[in-house]
Amino acid sequence: MTRRWFKGDTHLHTTNSDGVLHQYELIERCKKAGLDWAIITDHNYNTVEKSYSSDGLTVIQGQEITGYNGHVNVWGAKVPFEMPYDLESLESYKKMTDAAKALGATVSVNHPFCSNCPYRMELDGIEMDCVEVWNTIQHSDNNKALKWWVGKLDKGEKIGAVGGSDFHRDYGPAKIFGMPTTITHAKSNSPEDILAALREGRSVVTNTPNASMLYLTVEGAELGDSIELIDGLTGKITATKLHRGFTLRVYNNDKLIYHHRAAAYEKAHTAHFGIREKGYVRAEIDYKLALPVKKLLGFAEKNFLTSRGAPVPETADELFWAITNPIWIE
Repeated sequence: MTRRWFKGDTHLHTTNSDGVLHQYELIERCKKAGLDWAIITDHNYNTVEKSYSSDGLTVIQGQEITGYNGHVNVWGAKVPFEMPYDLESLESYKKMTDAAKALGATVSVNHPFCSNCPYRMELDGIEMDCVEVWNTIQHSDNNKALKWWVGKLDKGEKIGAVGGSDFHRDYGPAKIFGMPTTITHAKSNSPEDILAALREGRSVVTNTPNASMLYLTVEGAELGDSIELIDGLTGKITATKLHRGFTLRVYNNDKLIYHHRAAAYEKAHTAHFGIREKGYVRAEIDYKLALPVKKLLGFAEKNFLTSRGAPVPETADELFWAITNPIWIE
């Protein structure tokens, strides 16, 4: 079956936890943003009783299991427990996620290196289908999550990388809805097919619904697929909407095998490259921060993205604008 691209958000909140929009208001916001699917993940509450479609927008059931030790998203099935939850230990988290997975849920660990509400348990302790590599507006903590995920890929572990806006509200002139957007390559826009694409690593995470897109293939293989390594194996990358100074990078495992820096805005850039190693191929778009932007980001990280009393992270010199999940080379 031919796959199509569907734009969505994995991490949204309503007034049923600590968001400012009612469910119907949030859904209308998703439609106006051009999203095809959305997962409502209120803290410790099942807002969506059953996944449904609203004028073509697929609304997927979800919940963010939220405790001091960490935040974990459960998608596509109810968390089969009633509040108050026992979230005092890794074992108590596992009890909840294992029970949800037994009902068919997809599990994703949220913002594991967040300076505001960090994951305080052993990351390997939760059986996860996905990890939220990119949480809310781009900032330095996400670089740590990306590095951790790439380390897992290097070990051959197949964990889907996703992004979630973690939307609660806008902050004055800062409109953060749909930042980032996860674009799935799915068989359809049904809840089952969207969640399968997320689990299988068939997605691209980009800054907003209309930001740059990455189309990565290795001969007949697409994101999430596996292909045999043979002599002369080649891949193709197309990156859209490359702004001046953006750098496109393609990796074969930890080796940079292609890069291109845009000297001016490019509507699209296409390149072919050779693949020499078993493992995986992935792509990303990165951008360096000008000093005034870095200072502004540092101010935001210190005052809004770091919990009181916690060490303030060093502001990154470079951030990522879009990333792909891998194609596996066997």
